[in-house]
Amino acid sequence: MNGDKNNASGAKPAATEAMNDLRLGAARKRLAESSGQEDAIEGLREIVANFLGSEEMGLFRFDRRTETFQVFWSFGIDLEQYDLLHALGKAGLQRVMQGECHVEFGARDRSGVMGKAQAFVPISVADQTIAILAILRLLPQKLAFDKSDMELFKLLSDEAAKPLFGPTGHATRGTEGPGMRA
Repeated sequence: MNGDKNNASGAKPAATEAMNDLRLGAARKRLAESSGQEDAIEGLREIVANFLGSEEMGLFRFDRRTETFQVFWSFGIDLEQYDLLHALGKAGLQRVMQGECHVEFGARDRSGVMGKAQAFVPISVADQTIAILAILRLLPQKLAFDKSDMELFKLLSDEAAKPLFGPTGHATRGTEGPGMRA
């Protein structure tokens, strides 16, 4: 009987791991097979919506000239008045600029209200953050980010820059700038 329990409990993590591998493979393939910047942006939206459970996201491009982040693209939310630096905080910004994800899991405040989970994923080229993907709210059926989401954040951080901005981190088309919205 005890052996059956071990087999049953061992099967579930293996199935979960296999499902996660499929999810990571599908995301990697979608990004790699993008036919241009607009298709890569659509692929990013699909990955975040289908695999991470959010339909409110934005991509902020780092402007080295002004040393600020500018809204490059958004979906499901108007980010014109969004203050990325305020949302991240100084420590969060430092982490993202060093290539680490900054994830807020949605803690309860003093009144017991659950805060929203959000994630800030650096998009990097040659170990330099050139953009930040902000995932701003989860769908109601998804309560929090989990370990497999962290693996997907890492994949996006490492592999999204090339299809989005070209191998050197520069936009591949003339669609760069705050006017791009879905």
